[in-house]
Amino acid sequence: MIELSLIGIGTGNPQHLTLQAVAALNACDLILIPHKGAGKDDLAGLRQQICAQVIQAPGPRIVEFALPVRDPAIQDYTARVDHWHDAIAEVWIKTIRDHCPGGKVRVGFLVWGDPSLYDSTMRIAERLKATQ
Repeated sequence: MIELSLIGIGTGNPQHLTLQAVAALNACDLILIPHKGAGKDDLAGLRQQICAQVIQAPGPRIVEFALPVRDPAIQDYTARVDHWHDAIAEVWIKTIRDHCPGGKVRVGFLVWGDPSLYDSTMRIAERLKATQ
């Protein structure tokens, strides 16, 4: 069973993290960090830096993965985004299963801003429910 925590990291300054965000990071077994492609490596690097500064627990494993890209062959924008979100969810599942096979696993995903307001990550996370 996957227990997924979407952890808001605001603007990415570790000093601005809430105590709740720090506790959530320290409670994870696995933290997923996406690579969004050339020119955006600094985003993954900043997530790594945040983890290095605030994680005190010995357990969390940090795993980076390549984020799929949208398929330009799909003409309809909504269909293209839905297909892309499905592909991202599949990568999350594969990455989690590769690094934490079987049993309950607590997974964290660092999200810029407030995950409930600014990010499609919540829609992608909903797709994980269907796999459990």
